[in-house]
Amino acid sequence: MKVVTKRTFCRFCHAACPLEVDVDTDRNRIVAVRPDNNDPIFGGYTCIKGRHLADQHHHEGRLRQSLKRMPDGSFAPMETARALDEIAERLKAIMAEHGPRAIASYCGTATYQNTAALPVIRAFHRAIGSPSFYTSLTIDQPAKIVAPLRHGSWMAGVPPFATADVSLVVGLNTPVSMFSQPGGPTFVNPIANIRAARKRGWKLIVIDPRITEMAHLADIHLRVRPGEDPTLLAGMLKVILAEGLHDQEFCDRWVTGVDELHAALEGFDPAYVAHRTGVPADDMIAAAQLFGTGPRGNATCGTGPNMAPRGTLMEHLVQCFNTLGGRYARAGEWLPNPGGMLGFRRAWAPPKAQPHPPNIDLIEKGLLARVRNLHHLAGEGPTAALADEILEPGEGQVRALFSVGGNPVVAWPDQLKTVKALRSLDLHVALDVVVSSTASLADYVLAGELSLERPDVPTNVDRWFEEPYTMYTKPVLETEGDVLGEPQLFLELAARLGVEVELPGGIVTSKSSRHELMELSYPNVRVPWEVLLTTEGGVVRPELSCVVEPADPTCTARLDVSPDGIAEELALARSELDSCGGIDGYDPEIHTFRLTSRRLKSVFNSSGREISDLREKEGTNFAHMHPSDLVAVGIASGDTV
Repeated sequence: MKVVTKRTFCRFCHAACPLEVDVDTDRNRIVAVRPDNNDPIFGGYTCIKGRHLADQHHHEGRLRQSLKRMPDGSFAPMETARALDEIAERLKAIMAEHGPRAIASYCGTATYQNTAALPVIRAFHRAIGSPSFYTSLTIDQPAKIVAPLRHGSWMAGVPPFATADVSLVVGLNTPVSMFSQPGGPTFVNPIANIRAARKRGWKLIVIDPRITEMAHLADIHLRVRPGEDPTLLAGMLKVILAEGLHDQEFCDRWVTGVDELHAALEGFDPAYVAHRTGVPADDMIAAAQLFGTGPRGNATCGTGPNMAPRGTLMEHLVQCFNTLGGRYARAGEWLPNPGGMLGFRRAWAPPKAQPHPPNIDLIEKGLLARVRNLHHLAGEGPTAALADEILEPGEGQVRALFSVGGNPVVAWPDQLKTVKALRSLDLHVALDVVVSSTASLADYVLAGELSLERPDVPTNVDRWFEEPYTMYTKPVLETEGDVLGEPQLFLELAARLGVEVELPGGIVTSKSSRHELMELSYPNVRVPWEVLLTTEGGVVRPELSCVVEPADPTCTARLDVSPDGIAEELALARSELDSCGGIDGYDPEIHTFRLTSRRLKSVFNSSGREISDLREKEGTNFAHMHPSDLVAVGIASGDTV
């Protein structure tokens, strides 16, 4: 047995933890996975999922060949090249009869962990003229796109977490989710870094219905009733404005709508907020005062409150905490990691201490969906309406679907409708590493490659690191079996359809190398690709840090804390008789419980449950209820509900 140690990073969650992997090169198998103790920022920290990459790659249920559904409903093995030939012919027929909009793709969370996947799939849709491109983003945190477009954003972003005096986090459980945002508590060894910050005097406010791992570390934990985050945030903002705890000078120069917002918050007095949210008024006031006096540190939020009613209002109010407090990087301040290294659509320039103005047109002028008067957002269709787009007959009906890097049956809302929609498709292709609940409904199941079988760099998280850090990894394992990567699937189909796929850096084909795909997906990287591709292991590049430049003297842009619709949304929230009374379809005799979401350490959304060791650590998909509620509805612990 010849064992070679290779340095890589985990793409099994958001964090991109660096790892050392021992590979038996004679058998092409991982024999050990451990933290990379020499990494300059992680220092040997990993999450549990990264340490189980061997199980993910080698488990017995992994697909190594593609499958085709037979007339009797069973699956039979098929060569991937032949399957692609058949799929392409069916796509041609569907487009000829129904037009390109009938061809849709859904990209799940795992697609975001592949450097070239999303750019290539987007470019494929442009090539065939189909706007039917969907991702998990629009069912996860769409408000994080909508809110800045209504409110505006600050070019220089927020100061680093290392300079924060106080942080407000709403529904964010970083020690488990491995998710953070710039300026908030870091996901790099989060508990150790939070404890270190506490020693320098930093304070933490957590808003969450559950006593989460993050809440255990909080100075103030506001246990809000599920779904009442907007009410609580509105009450806290009213305290900040009423007591003059906002940054008056910053607001005078860069903010509009402060008086209008203050007026819209009139009804959210402490007694009312306490009644609605279950949070004692004194605790709410203390939290508002703590954040308002700062003087540094920002507010962030996570997935849970984005999935609750009025998620967009909630996200806007969180932004208002930062804007009213002027919690942004100012001219002359040092930014260790100004925006990461990848993902720039144009050549990078030092950020300025001024706003990007609101751009409501990107919301209101997006392509109109065929159902529910919803708009496409930032080039994506609303995934919550995709099942309806499949089922609703007429021009533009989605008739073919590619499911890549996700599991719609367990991810999309309304599971029964989702299953009905997937079964009704003329063509359903799933690229997966197992026969998942979604793949089991597909016409073709193409065997997908996994992360350690391809070269990669961190993409969607590089701007979240506190320092200008990145890592390149070569493939750790040789690809075995008749498997296919996400970009390769769409490039092979493009070749068969006779269309050109053009990335930001140029045209690519099925013959393009993996490195060419990465380089042309991100042509404006701040570290040259020839440098990135020759440096293995995590590297901090302090030369990429910068000083925030002054605003343009002629800049008139402003952040808007009370854009059109916000006052009306606050009034509607205030008019609700109780925490769900104003929501369509709510019946107090039926909807007697509130379901809150939670992250699990051992899975990444729908990925990881196929691994027996991880599954055993969490067990089944538990519903956690208070013992008195169990008694009240006649359920015993361990029952299926």
